[in-house]
Amino acid sequence: MKKITRITSVLLFSLFALTACSKDDDGGTSAAGDGELTATVDGASFESFPEATTAVENNAGGVQTLTISGGTMDSENIQITIIGFEGVGTYDLNSVSLGSYTYLEDTSNFNSAMVFTTSTGAASNGEIKIAEYTAGGTVTGTFNFTGYLTSNTSQTVAVTNGAFNVSIQ
Repeated sequence: MKKITRITSVLLFSLFALTACSKDDDGGTSAAGDGELTATVDGASFESFPEATTAVENNAGGVQTLTISGGTMDSENIQITIIGFEGVGTYDLNSVSLGSYTYLEDTSNFNSAMVFTTSTGAASNGEIKIAEYTAGGTVTGTFNFTGYLTSNTSQTVAVTNGAFNVSIQ
């Protein structure tokens, strides 16, 4: 279980790091975020920092993927990855299309990450609704999910009232 937790943590933080890198180190377009992502996390307000809010499209082997991520100044992050993205519509969040909420218990210690995901094997632990989508432009919608702590799935977090309006990098 610890190995799965470590792999999941590394994967989530790697995806976040990739969305924060520039597209072209020779003066090209920066992938710095531009947008907003808000939610309620176990009753507390979550509002991403605009520069730490991104949406990234990818097409690998004919499978379209869309990842939406928003981070706060308090070392919190909500990230949703839709595998098999087909545009406007509703997608279940589960072990394939993943929703996650992550925070650092100790902001000075990256290893203190508490990672809650929808990856439990259930058909659905939430959903994301894409209301508007323009390839290479913007994506807007709503979401909600129950995240399960990767190191102890008896601990959960409710992510509700989620909304986003993000420029796609």
